[in-house]
Amino acid sequence: MDSARTTSRSSKSRVSLGSLSVYNAKTQSRETVKVLSALPETAASVAVAATVVGAAATFLIRRTKSSEATEAPTRTCDDCEGSGVCSECKGEGFVVKRLSDQSAERARLMAKNAATRYTAGLPKKWSYCMKCSSARSCATCGGSGKLSLN
Repeated sequence: MDSARTTSRSSKSRVSLGSLSVYNAKTQSRETVKVLSALPETAASVAVAATVVGAAATFLIRRTKSSEATEAPTRTCDDCEGSGVCSECKGEGFVVKRLSDQSAERARLMAKNAATRYTAGLPKKWSYCMKCSSARSCATCGGSGKLSLN
């Protein structure tokens, strides 16, 4: 009967708020083990994180409001129409040398098969964009899309 009690006691563990009652079958004694909960640490770290995020948000809002007040009046760039992309190469960095419609049609008629009929009229030569020097952004406004009124 004692062995039945021992197995039932060893399989059960009682948890209280600050300690864990453990029954040791070898020494037939009870030990109390302190269990430290991770909840206070988590709550503290969440509170610190929330404070840091709130302070950062407040700082950014104040900085944005002050920069809006000192911002110079601007207008939309005429070259890129406000997009900030080079208007000549359309942001690709290179310009394709197009064939005239007449020479493209002549090349298509002289093609020997269907595949070359399609590709014969397409441009074969290209060069780097001279307007933006292949930077892809508008050289007039520097890619911002806006020019100052001054």
